[in-house]
Amino acid sequence: MRSVLRLTSSVLVLVAFVLQATAQRCGKERWSVKTGTDAAVSSVGLASPQPAQISDLISLAPPNPLPTDSRFAPTENTVFVVDATLTDFKFERGSTGDSDYHLVLQDDLGNTMVAEIPSPSCVGSGSAFASQIASARAKFDSQFQATSSFQTANVPVRVTGVGFFDFFHNQHGAAPNVIELHPVLDIIFNPGPVEGDFSLAVSAPTMHLHGGGPSSVKITAAPVGSGKLPKVGFDVSGVPPGISARVTPTSDGQANLALNAAPGALSGTFPVTVTGSGNGKTHSQTIALNVSSTPPTSEEEQWEYKLIATNSEKNVMDEATKLGADGWELVSVVHVNGVPAWKAFFKKPVKD
Repeated sequence: MRSVLRLTSSVLVLVAFVLQATAQRCGKERWSVKTGTDAAVSSVGLASPQPAQISDLISLAPPNPLPTDSRFAPTENTVFVVDATLTDFKFERGSTGDSDYHLVLQDDLGNTMVAEIPSPSCVGSGSAFASQIASARAKFDSQFQATSSFQTANVPVRVTGVGFFDFFHNQHGAAPNVIELHPVLDIIFNPGPVEGDFSLAVSAPTMHLHGGGPSSVKITAAPVGSGKLPKVGFDVSGVPPGISARVTPTSDGQANLALNAAPGALSGTFPVTVTGSGNGKTHSQTIALNVSSTPPTSEEEQWEYKLIATNSEKNVMDEATKLGADGWELVSVVHVNGVPAWKAFFKKPVKD
């Protein structure tokens, strides 16, 4: 009888050890932000996902220091859609894991970043992302069986997820700024072309109005990938007082923007934003408009212009310091929606 009791006790101890070893472990660092249970989750633009390239995302400036349980705007309030190659993946479990699926995304240039799909069991019931996380996890499980070791995939994917800056702890595939899509809200394997989306371009980054004269640029909308170009309408904003603007469509996806300065219009450099809208999608380009009250009379009055785009006000100031040493003058800064979020205009005299 004692042998049976001793055997039963040993079995119970073994069972308890196995249960403890296999019990699910959830994350801790910035976990409320990762899973959408933080106080600012309502600021996340779930209804307006933004197409993005890995090369753009990995150039964004991270917060320093990282906030513990709050969001870093605008990146962590933005839902991004990234087309990439899923190179490899693993299930982060065990004594140091957080039960996420760790995905490594790579672009055509070799840039990589991480995307994470949390375990639905680790997501609080009040999460704004709960149903989408569960759906993304189920979609992944229908394609692969994740284990605690990295497995190679090398398949095209379209990943939708919330921007997130993580702490660096030697993550496989981590971006230089440790930006992630965390959590992943949707994943499509072997996606087709983006239907109905478009890119927007202007023929010149600057426009010059001298002595009340006119100036114009060409606006072009082009379909993304092999998708069909939707009907796109164009608008312009940020035009300063004394300047008239007219957008004239010339063909499908193309238009001319003509600006004219009235006598006595205020001189200076102004950010003018051209916006294209179609099929529920909106894209913008910013032009540096230089207005001069009189025509240039000498080479010294000719100016060269430069536009930079970044996602950090600090980066703007750093760039201004660097360019200032080369004779560039900061003339205007504008904060816009999207990525990058800051645009700055510089000028310097043209030299022989």
